[in-house]
Amino acid sequence: MKSSRKELSTDGLIRKVRLQFEKIIPLRKLSPRNDPISLADCLMSAFAMFSLKIPSLLKFDQNFGNSDNDFKYNLRTLYHVDKVPSDTYLRERLDEVNPEQLRGTFKALFSGIQRGGLLKEYQYLDGHYLCSADGTGFFSSPSIHCENCCIKKYGRCHIKILGKRPNDIDDVKKNTYLLTKSNDTAWELVYIDRDKDEIEIPPGAIDGLPALLEGKKLGKLTKAAIKAIKKVIIDYHESIHPELAVEYYHNMFCAAIVHPDKKTVLPFSPPEAIMKSDGSKKNDCERNASKRLFQDMRREHPHLKLIIIEDGLASNVPHLEELGRLNMRYIIGAKPGDHKALFEMVEKIDCNEYTIITENGDEHYFRYINNVQLNDSHPEFFVNFLQYREKKVKGKEQHFSWVTDLIIKDDNVYDIMRGGRARFKIENETYNTLKNQGYHFEHNFGHGNNYLSTIFATLMFLAFFVDQAREMACYLFKKAREEIRAKIYLWEHIEGVFFNFLIDSWDDLYEHLIYRRKRLRPLVNTS
Repeated sequence: MKSSRKELSTDGLIRKVRLQFEKIIPLRKLSPRNDPISLADCLMSAFAMFSLKIPSLLKFDQNFGNSDNDFKYNLRTLYHVDKVPSDTYLRERLDEVNPEQLRGTFKALFSGIQRGGLLKEYQYLDGHYLCSADGTGFFSSPSIHCENCCIKKYGRCHIKILGKRPNDIDDVKKNTYLLTKSNDTAWELVYIDRDKDEIEIPPGAIDGLPALLEGKKLGKLTKAAIKAIKKVIIDYHESIHPELAVEYYHNMFCAAIVHPDKKTVLPFSPPEAIMKSDGSKKNDCERNASKRLFQDMRREHPHLKLIIIEDGLASNVPHLEELGRLNMRYIIGAKPGDHKALFEMVEKIDCNEYTIITENGDEHYFRYINNVQLNDSHPEFFVNFLQYREKKVKGKEQHFSWVTDLIIKDDNVYDIMRGGRARFKIENETYNTLKNQGYHFEHNFGHGNNYLSTIFATLMFLAFFVDQAREMACYLFKKAREEIRAKIYLWEHIEGVFFNFLIDSWDDLYEHLIYRRKRLRPLVNTS
């Protein structure tokens, strides 16, 4: 029978995860008198829960927390867990683990894939690798929160500072404060409420506002002054509207190596948490998280030839300059609403045009130009621009456009287009799989006071990475996948065997699924 390289078999991958967990130094050293469970066992227990697609920590605790040794046998043989923590103990220990401490685990797994020669299958466009990146949410609650949670407030007000009050307020948004001043008049403030009624508010009714406006003319307000004015008005609005809905949330920014012809993706870098830093009152954002992730990625993989593919929010000069500084190429979406000057410019000038009609009759029309100014605000920054129209024999017509630093030619324009469209694999093959294919990504396994929610999400992402790696490299896993076909049913079969039989190895489990061999001993729960 064909066998996988030992290092890239399911057991080899899981042993590698365990080895990296053992290198993590706990924040606190527990007293030996309390017979503490090692941090590695706590991390491996949570990893096993996500690997087995168990839907909640309560179910995991019910199966393992108070049962006899036989019931924990499979955790020892398959996941190398010596002692299984209770749900409370698990939450307390993992709440203290900074997600950054898991970086070494991702790097070790990726290094194994590189050494095994499997990464070469993902080369695209002159030996580069397509790296699709995007943000996603995994926790939100109107009440449960920690100091690291970002905060979103619904019903917040809008503020406009104008020379005169609009004659027609129908075009003014609800919950808007209009601060107006013509040349010879005093400052006036009016609030447009939810019913579009106008409510006059004396500026003196808002603490700190008169001092900010005294002696100021509209045209002389600096950016700092406008920011301070808006802040005191927002503070006033929130003080008189305590009913404003609040949502606490955690997001993360993730990246994966993808290929247009492959369903399997490689989330080789740990996700970057989007959360408040210690002591900060300001929300973190996706742009800052992407900057941190790409910097860490380049530090850990200095020679990896990467083409970053992202959506239109990333096609801004500071971000593209940062990618250039990191020696990362890019194919990034560009929309007319975000780059009005660019689209108007390319409509007026002659561009290269190229059409491909595939064997099935589908038409692919390309229009491109190299070395064009991205926007008027940065006249010194140039990009290459590609517009694409797909017209299928059966189906609707689709339009896409990108900016890139790759030189576009007739003989590579089709490949650049396919590379740009592969961005959706971070949404479909990654986030959709995590949220809808058995991983329970958006379930709250525990929030904690520090890092627990983010640690759980990162461990789930790690379990997904191991699943993708064994789908690439583990022969028996691939055979089981072919036998059962739908991946969500494969997870159900694995979980069913795990909880009903004593299993000595992953090979035994897979052979049971593939060949229906009855070598496994039934597990008897005597608890």
